[in-house]
Amino acid sequence: MRQERARQTRQALLQAAATEFDRHGYAGTSLARVSQTAGVTMGALTFHFPSKAALADAVRTQAAALTRAAVPETADGGGRCDESVGGLIDTLTQLLDEEPSVRAAARLSWEQPESAGNWHTAWSPGLRDRLARERSTAATDTTAHPDDTGPDRAGPDRADPDDADLDDADLETLMHCLVAGSAALRRGTAPMGDTGPATPEEIRQRLQRLWRRAVAGPATPGPAAPGAAR
Repeated sequence: MRQERARQTRQALLQAAATEFDRHGYAGTSLARVSQTAGVTMGALTFHFPSKAALADAVRTQAAALTRAAVPETADGGGRCDESVGGLIDTLTQLLDEEPSVRAAARLSWEQPESAGNWHTAWSPGLRDRLARERSTAATDTTAHPDDTGPDRAGPDRADPDDADLDDADLETLMHCLVAGSAALRRGTAPMGDTGPATPEEIRQRLQRLWRRAVAGPATPGPAAPGAAR
């Protein structure tokens, strides 16, 4: 009975801390407010977590466990995420929508990137595995894309290095930017047009479009309509 009560108290403190870290960041969170939000005494809080740093570490650990369960290091390792990078985007944005500890861990990682337990390390291996798989699939696909012919897309001999295909480091950087931007959109710290706050589903759809566009390249303009100005 006592052990169960202690477990419930610890979980209540973790939930309260996740909410506070998500809303106010590390510097703006106080143990007094966590205690009040959880409905427990300060003595109970310090019994389980002797410092704010220990509390933040526990929130990070919980978030990492949730994330690794959803996004295993290899795409065929189970989890609720499908094998594509697009599926990874959906899973991460859904975790940010649903799990306060994940949102808190993401914010703590951006505020304190040098700290142990950075949230990105929970899903970066899964991203790299998916990128490698998609590269391998693309390499064995002998179907030429209509835009892959001609002197402007001649592969390694391109004159302009900015025309080179995105490599894995580029794509990994883009993925981190998309996830970070997703969190900023949720908090309202970054606008998404003039339509007001975006819903989680709108954010997911926009991130998917951005990812597909980055991988596929710019759209090729269609033929001009008859009589259109040139």
